[in-house]
Amino acid sequence: MKQPRINITQKFVFYLIIISIIPLLLVGMSFYSTSDTVLQEEEARHSSIIVESQRDYLDLQLEQIGSLIANISSVEEITNALDDEEATGDSYTNLATQARIGYILNGYSNLRGLVSIDIFSVNGVHYHVGDTLDVSHIRTDVRDDIFNKAIASDQIIFWSGIEDNVNANSTYEKVITVAKVISKVNSDSLKSELVALFLVNVRVDDLYTHLNQINLEEGAYMMVLDAENRIIYHPDWARIGTPADALANSLPSDTGTLMATIDGQKMVVSYARSSLSNWVTLSLIPLDTLTAKTAAIRNNTLMILLISFLVVGVFALMYNRNVVQPIQKVTHHFQQFQAGTLDWDKRMELRGNDEIGELVQWFNAFMDTLAARREAELQIEASLHEKEMLLQEIHHRVKNNLQVISSLLYLQSSQCDDPKLTAVFQDSQNRIRSMSLIHEKLYRSQDSTRVNLGEYIRNLTTYLIHSYQTDVSLIEMEIETNEIYLDIETAVPYGLLLNELVSNALKHAFSNGRKGKITILLHTDGQRITLVVRDNGIGIPVQQLGHDTGTLGFRLIETLAEQLDADVQIEVNQGTKFIITFDIPVSG
Repeated sequence: MKQPRINITQKFVFYLIIISIIPLLLVGMSFYSTSDTVLQEEEARHSSIIVESQRDYLDLQLEQIGSLIANISSVEEITNALDDEEATGDSYTNLATQARIGYILNGYSNLRGLVSIDIFSVNGVHYHVGDTLDVSHIRTDVRDDIFNKAIASDQIIFWSGIEDNVNANSTYEKVITVAKVISKVNSDSLKSELVALFLVNVRVDDLYTHLNQINLEEGAYMMVLDAENRIIYHPDWARIGTPADALANSLPSDTGTLMATIDGQKMVVSYARSSLSNWVTLSLIPLDTLTAKTAAIRNNTLMILLISFLVVGVFALMYNRNVVQPIQKVTHHFQQFQAGTLDWDKRMELRGNDEIGELVQWFNAFMDTLAARREAELQIEASLHEKEMLLQEIHHRVKNNLQVISSLLYLQSSQCDDPKLTAVFQDSQNRIRSMSLIHEKLYRSQDSTRVNLGEYIRNLTTYLIHSYQTDVSLIEMEIETNEIYLDIETAVPYGLLLNELVSNALKHAFSNGRKGKITILLHTDGQRITLVVRDNGIGIPVQQLGHDTGTLGFRLIETLAEQLDADVQIEVNQGTKFIITFDIPVSG
């Protein structure tokens, strides 16, 4: 009976159904995230309501204090006493003023936490009503600081905030201070002049007791900061009056909610700034407190997620063994093939008759074909290597034969007494050397078909300078080349052409020990090669520039240029300049 075939698509659908439990888990995680977000938003909204209500409560208390200051500063007996420049603060004036202040205070008996009222005139008179009558010790530095800030403020009433009590003998070390500067218009100069400073001090205890009664989340607390970022209220009494962190300075608006790190703990901060005093009321709830309420959803979701991953892991192992591993082995064999480490005799084990089984069968068949092709390639490579070795041997022998001919010419020239004939032998020897040098380059190079022109120019010019026994201190050689390669068919006439141009410059351009410079430029634009040989010698006589000169050198230059299909330009201006331009040969 034929075994039923289950193809890879059916397997994939089956495994996909198993893994589809993950979307359900994503729904659970989304529910958890949504619940956590909604809870945080609701807590933030609730905190904002509390913060704004406490800000309004604080503004109401401050408005009563402002009303008290306004009433006191408008009492005629007090303003007359303060306006009297000759007042010396006699006992009668003090008693009358203090009695009037006490009478007004009766109308504000419901103002909770009032500690004292102080009036400091610029004439040095001090009026005081409060928890103690002993005002012998006044903190003048605190008073002057408040006075200066009140003067600089653009508010009618200066809401100073938490301060050290001006009266050092008071039983309240820290108080909430509100100030007002009293001024008058000088009848003579019509300019405003300072008259006195009104100070109202209120207990911190009442605000502390009031805010401590507000029920917040576990670990949450409230804070009140004055305009100078000092703590007016904090659950930790020791922190009252101390500077807060930079949080209040970074609040983006008058009301809102943000995330911040306070004392190393992430907090949800709701805040409301008073438009009256510029004080800030804050509610700080630890983020852990909010997330703890959704911990059950999170834990259950994580448990389901763990179980799901275990189930998926089991089925993934099965899928990996039956599907992934065979594909990985095929991929691994191809990687070994790419790296050249493949075992050509190794074949994969066939485990089934589905698409994976067919893939294994086709891979084994591919390996059989590849092994046969590799054997043929090895034979071709061996034959090619043999031919390359033979080609290098040919270059080597041609180079040796040319050197033998050069040596014979040298021996023959050494036995000749005629200088002209000796020069002919030397020119021939140099031409042979230019061809020999090409074969030597090809023999020594790994690429036995192309010559590096830049390197060839440097070697040939060095040889020619020594060949003509030129004093290198007299003739400066400047060579500028690109990386250009030519095959042997082009390199040989090119080398002979270069030999003629440089030899002519060395022999004829600098006579009688004349100093000079020979410049060789070789460059390409991708389509054509340009060779420039320039000297600053005596220059070629005009009568030798025609084509009827009959000199061997010019005939060789013309013949070699025709062989290269090159354009030749000659310029005679402060020396001689040859410009040879020819197309880059296309390798066939």
